[in-house]
Amino acid sequence: MPVRRGHVAPQNTFLGIIIRKFEGQNKKFLIANARVQNCAIIYCNDGFCEMTGFSRPDVMQKPCTCDFLHGEQTKRHAIAQVAQALLGSEERKVEITYHRKDGESNPMLSSWRFCSV
Repeated sequence: MPVRRGHVAPQNTFLGIIIRKFEGQNKKFLIANARVQNCAIIYCNDGFCEMTGFSRPDVMQKPCTCDFLHGEQTKRHAIAQVAQALLGSEERKVEITYHRKDGESNPMLSSWRFCSV
């Protein structure tokens, strides 16, 4: 199955390799561009879209901190940990509560792994 990318993804074979590697592992993930303001999202897989209720066009170019998933049960400490993880160069795991687009479903306590490539 060919890799689908939006207009905002740089044409880079390295990104294609990352996408193909993780697509087959039943993981939900996104890729962001650290070279642009707000580390904009340039790719998210179908699993991420299903989990959050957002479509791929809804997610593209939003900050990779996923502010659009914050809700009442998202703790400030966890938000700060996400911001710190994005600034660092080491792989880091953060647990944070996010909310789906519909806002009616139960919040998702999820574990995120941040790494620079």
